[in-house]
Amino acid sequence: MSEPAEFAMLRSRFLWQLCGSLGAIILVSTLVFGSLATTQVQRDARNTIRESLRTQASILVQLLLPNLLSDRKITSEQLLLITGGADNRITLIDADGVVLADNREEPSLMDNHSQRPEVLQALADGIGSSERFSHTIQQNMLYVALRVDHEGRHVGFVRVAVPLRIVERQLAALRNQIFVSGSVIAFLFLVVGFFLARQFTIPITRMTEVASRIAQGNYDLRLPEQRGDELGRLAHAMNELARGTEERIEALTDSRNQLSAVLSGLTEGVIAVDLDQRILHINDSAREMLKLDGRSVINSPLWDVVSVQDIPQAVETCLSELITVNSTIKVDRKTLDVSAVVLRDQDWTSAAGAIIVLQDITEMLRLEQVRSDFVANASHELKTPISAIRGFVETILDDPNMPDEVRQRFIDRIRSQATRLDNIVQDLIHLSRFDTHARKMSVSRIELSFLLRQVYEAKSEDALDVGVSFKLDLVDRDVEVEGEQEALDQMVTNLVDNAIKYTQADGNVILRLRTLGRMAVIEVEDSGIGIPEEEQQRIFERFYRVDRARSREQGGTGLGLAIVKHVAQSHKGSVMVTSQVNKGSVFTVRLPLAS
Repeated sequence: MSEPAEFAMLRSRFLWQLCGSLGAIILVSTLVFGSLATTQVQRDARNTIRESLRTQASILVQLLLPNLLSDRKITSEQLLLITGGADNRITLIDADGVVLADNREEPSLMDNHSQRPEVLQALADGIGSSERFSHTIQQNMLYVALRVDHEGRHVGFVRVAVPLRIVERQLAALRNQIFVSGSVIAFLFLVVGFFLARQFTIPITRMTEVASRIAQGNYDLRLPEQRGDELGRLAHAMNELARGTEERIEALTDSRNQLSAVLSGLTEGVIAVDLDQRILHINDSAREMLKLDGRSVINSPLWDVVSVQDIPQAVETCLSELITVNSTIKVDRKTLDVSAVVLRDQDWTSAAGAIIVLQDITEMLRLEQVRSDFVANASHELKTPISAIRGFVETILDDPNMPDEVRQRFIDRIRSQATRLDNIVQDLIHLSRFDTHARKMSVSRIELSFLLRQVYEAKSEDALDVGVSFKLDLVDRDVEVEGEQEALDQMVTNLVDNAIKYTQADGNVILRLRTLGRMAVIEVEDSGIGIPEEEQQRIFERFYRVDRARSREQGGTGLGLAIVKHVAQSHKGSVMVTSQVNKGSVFTVRLPLAS
């Protein structure tokens, strides 16, 4: 992370703002202090030059005093000889301002100097100075004049001057030194400031990067906490914040995943909406029930998503009246039970939204109808033989003189109806036992060829009695399945019984066994009366008969094929029929082979 932080530091606006601010402060400070220093140095330098000129003037007073006392004029050569060839301009002036000598100009050509500023100041204060343009030598000069007194009497002036260009040259050299020194100091301050700013910028840049990563959901990054200053404490606080946020996010994610898993695993459809009926959550069951496929519906209005407006209306009532609303709706061929429940806020004082629970009750209603039909059919099927038996018994009892042959015929009919009643009860018992939801099977490995041979041998005589040709066709042998012997025997027996009963004399019934992939296939084929196509899907219903009169005449209970279906399904198999009227039928049972 250090290298990216270094590069990020160089691109940091904060670093350059800090360095820029520091540089501006240093620059302004350097300019201000440089200006003040230059001014002070210039002032001190001028004072030093003035003091030097005053010293020279004092020395010259001692040398030139005789000339002033005698009021004698001397030549420039003489003055140069006296002053030792000094570079400065030296002027000797009497008390009246008349120039007695000058080392740069002929005195006779010079004006009276009594009104010169430096002379006037020297006359008043003993010493005077001025900076002005000299018309005599045509350049700016710095003058220092010293009043000369002898025995209490004013006798003249000694004036020493230096060209200002020399002064300016010296001052320029001083300014250059100050500028160079200030620049070097400013540069050093900038370098030191840059490294100091860098020491603050690197951790701040790292903190910025970590905060940005945390905002993007990456909570694994941590900041070094070695520093003992405020930045170190801030890094520790950010690490604790990231750690706490990560833990809370993980807890929320776990809770959300658990809730999502629970909702996804529910067979009921669940939809959560806010106060504006915008969808906040919807599980897969609700999508399937409402035919929403995979399209995104989150944050969409409920009334734009569902096709049945009874649901939004139920939610509207739920939210407006703060009550639970229940209703039943139709979606395509499904019947849904809808419950809209108020979702309250944290204070439990007002609504925050609603939860809609959808339950597919289509199968439940169908089962209720099947149960109702079964009770009605069972009652009817049981009532018929009971009524017949009671009628025959009452007839016999009402006629004590009934002929024996008539009484015997009635007794035979009573026996027949009793047998039929017993068959119905036995089939009901078998159906109850074979119902996959009512019992637990005793499973074992069963050799189907052996089972089919037993059924064939048991039913061959029945087929022979009605003139039907009954054959066993074992296409594949050594076919084993896992199941219950009694149940499978009952299933095959029922199919063979039906085939023999509904096949005319001289017809054919074939019991066949073969394999198809990993499935064992049992087929019962007959050349009987056949089943109309529109009836083929209902023949496995309880008490359903294609031809009720013929079925009762044959002694059928209407439960045989229902038992076949239950046994096949309880063995993880299936049963199907293909049939043509007056040509025959083929019942096919598929069962998984034993592993």
